[in-house]
Amino acid sequence: MDKRVEQKIKKYNQIKMDLLNVSKCIDCCSSINEKEVYQNIALKYSEEMKQIKDLLEKIYDVKICSCCRL
Repeated sequence: MDKRVEQKIKKYNQIKMDLLNVSKCIDCCSSINEKEVYQNIALKYSEEMKQIKDLLEKIYDVKICSCCRL
């Protein structure tokens, strides 16, 4: 596999793991303000994941199944 593709897939997977961790934080928040902060972080991670997924599919013709998307 091309090193660039491999690096982008690793980045995608790392962002996905980070998003899951942030999601856990949302459940543990004690205040509305704190919850909103983590929700905003989760939104940014989701946007980044979508961009990377789209690039992988467009540039490298790597398909990421819809069940793996958040």
